[in-house]
Amino acid sequence: MPIFYTIFPLSMNVHLLKDVGMIPYVLFRDYGYDSTLVAFQNEANYFALEKEVKGLKIEYIESDSCYRFGKPSFKVIKYIWNNAPKMDVLNLYHNTKETLLYGLIYKIRNRKGVLYIKLDLNLERFKETLTRFKRIGYSFYFKKIASVVSYELDYVGNYLFSSFPSLSDKFLKITNGIDDQFITDSHIRIFLPDEKENLIIIVGRIGAPEKNHELLLNVLQDINLKDWKVVFIGPIESKFQKFVCSYFTEHPELKSKVIFTGAIYDRQILYSWYNRAKVFCLTSYWESFAIVLVEALYFRNFIITSNVASAMELTNNEQIGRIFRNSNELKLSLQVVINEDVDLFDMYYKIGNYSQNYIWSDILKPLDQRLKQLLR
Repeated sequence: MPIFYTIFPLSMNVHLLKDVGMIPYVLFRDYGYDSTLVAFQNEANYFALEKEVKGLKIEYIESDSCYRFGKPSFKVIKYIWNNAPKMDVLNLYHNTKETLLYGLIYKIRNRKGVLYIKLDLNLERFKETLTRFKRIGYSFYFKKIASVVSYELDYVGNYLFSSFPSLSDKFLKITNGIDDQFITDSHIRIFLPDEKENLIIIVGRIGAPEKNHELLLNVLQDINLKDWKVVFIGPIESKFQKFVCSYFTEHPELKSKVIFTGAIYDRQILYSWYNRAKVFCLTSYWESFAIVLVEALYFRNFIITSNVASAMELTNNEQIGRIFRNSNELKLSLQVVINEDVDLFDMYYKIGNYSQNYIWSDILKPLDQRLKQLLR
């Protein structure tokens, strides 16, 4: 049984349901790994361990008040130094100095160990900061230190293969996904097209600056919603709460049309909203890989999204969704759906077929094969 460790110091419950938790968990459940997630104890109770990722182990490192994302922590270094010899595989995230140093220490302590780095790469920023010296450094590191380096999106992979051709045997596409086994075990039935409601949903940290939810609210005042409702699902930032209060004072006619549910931590209840909805809307300025869009696809939601990194791939080049680049395009995209100028019945089946590309157990099969080959 391969011993697989993921180290992500800032892990919270929300991370257990994303790639940070799902990769070690699905490798444990479906592929026979002994998986452990290592983090500071950032929450009093990691309740996802008892339900969504049951069987995934967690080990806590003593909290480091000086820790900042991307900067190495001595306490994490100490943990890796002491525990590296028992780790068959170490999984780290991003291409930060922190990750590169941790990986180096791991390989010094365990030369036969397999180092797997999931890049989650912001390609535009990577290109901007890629000096000749860094290119040489990455080439050496990925060749000599890292065993597997994965990317999430095709256009990122195309860049990596063309820019680092000598490292083609290191790169592997591991996108993000949804755990359909949890959905099956929870007895969640995907609603048929005629069971869905005229709902547009938004899921995330409502009012977080990068989410740009003000844009959607401002656009809604100029749309004829007819019998449609818009539902914001997630914890509401305190500053945004004031904006919402002012918004409803100015537009009282929208109070029955625009709904805020607050935080929903029960996955089954959250998925029931996706199941009921016809449309999912994302307005973020940026997202590295929007896992909420994968969830929306699985529940056959037509996607209307800003031009985030994963937008083109997750809308299948806009064949099963729309990408907007300004408020007018957002308004038009919403109105044509509400006016039934988009055949959502036909889209339902196209979206369902395409969503099968984002099932965790299938996504991780190539990684399992690569890891076991390296371990042999």
